[in-house]
Amino acid sequence: MVTRRCPERRSCARNFKGGLSLWLILWLVVVKPGGVSACPRLCVCYPTPMTVSCQSQNLTIVPAGVPYDSQRVFLQNNRITELRADSFGFETQVLWLYGNNITWVEAGAFSNLRVLEELDLGDNPLHHLEGGAFSGLEKLQSLHMHRCKLATLPHDLFHKLYSLQFLYLQENQLHFLQDDLFSDLVNLTHLFLHGNRIRALSENVFRGLVNLDRLLIHDNRVRQVNRRAFRDLGRLTILYLFNNSLAELPGQAMKDTQGIQFLRLNDNPWSCGCEALPLWEWFRKARISSSELMCTSPSQRRGQDLRFLREMDFAFCPLPDPGSMAGSTTTTFSTKTRWWFSKHKPASSSKTSYQKTSDTGKAFSAGKPQYLPKNPSETKYELSEDEVALPKLDKEEYWSNYGNEEASIPCFELECPPGYNNPSSSSLPSTPSLLHLLSLSIVTFSIHFLFG
Repeated sequence: MVTRRCPERRSCARNFKGGLSLWLILWLVVVKPGGVSACPRLCVCYPTPMTVSCQSQNLTIVPAGVPYDSQRVFLQNNRITELRADSFGFETQVLWLYGNNITWVEAGAFSNLRVLEELDLGDNPLHHLEGGAFSGLEKLQSLHMHRCKLATLPHDLFHKLYSLQFLYLQENQLHFLQDDLFSDLVNLTHLFLHGNRIRALSENVFRGLVNLDRLLIHDNRVRQVNRRAFRDLGRLTILYLFNNSLAELPGQAMKDTQGIQFLRLNDNPWSCGCEALPLWEWFRKARISSSELMCTSPSQRRGQDLRFLREMDFAFCPLPDPGSMAGSTTTTFSTKTRWWFSKHKPASSSKTSYQKTSDTGKAFSAGKPQYLPKNPSETKYELSEDEVALPKLDKEEYWSNYGNEEASIPCFELECPPGYNNPSSSSLPSTPSLLHLLSLSIVTFSIHFLFG
């Protein structure tokens, strides 16, 4: 028997390697590696980064067999109805579930997703959302729950979501927001609440949002804003409150938004009587980009912009009560306004005296009691003849005089001319007796000037 040998060893080695490569290719085709075979049925998987795409497949449950190392999982536009505590068990950073029919999210449904950064549950009828639904998501940065027919939110829904930066709650059916709902969201920068049915903003509704940059609450039914509602929003730059039911807005609330740059308050039924004075004063000091604020009442000011009213429009407003929360700031008119008023004070047919009562809120005019409503939203403030006779002030004159008021000058005489300056005012001694006499003089002048 003759044995054939390779004439050259190199040629044999080349043939052996070629055959081995062929067998490896056949093995890869017939026997798939574990990572590829683990892709769920009806889904498509992509490597680098590992992505599982199962959208629009009429799935009714979260599919089994999702690779543990999947960084992105897309399950949107299916027919999934509920999310239970054992629904997820993979290492995912992005999870999209929008456009399903999810009505129930059980507490701890996402607790195994410790590195999840983005969760989109938008466009689902979330009728039953348990308080601990998002427990364990301490690295979550973006949460979408827009158009989910949410009427209420559990008080502990956002508990320990310390990394959350973007929260989308727009176009739901929220009627109110309970106190401290967002208190753990210390890194939240964007909060979208527009298109709901919110009626009031309480004192502690935004407590804890110390890094909030944008707050959108337009297209709601807000009628009342607590004077301390924005006290933690010192870094807020954008505030949208347009298209609500606001007749007034506390000036103190706006003072707390020290970094505000863009403000939209249009399409609200603004009342421009004495209740508008604190907001008007705030606008005189705040240099921001703002929408128009058209007055709807009183009738003589309807169609005017609240921002461009004159000092003299508020000359007949009562002095604030120092003992009340609403009257913690004192209004001081400029020397120019006081001088003009002393020279052009319109004659009144009868002297009017006002007497404050303890609880009825009565105002006595010429000896006849008139009952004023307690509810500010029911106030129908009408201009008196004296107020109507005051001159108008256009926008150009308003801004040309901006910042030129000399509110600190104690001009005791009604004949003080415009630009009057008291050279000794800066060197007045600060003895208690002199300050006491000065305070008495101002009070006496105010009573004589406003009501005499």
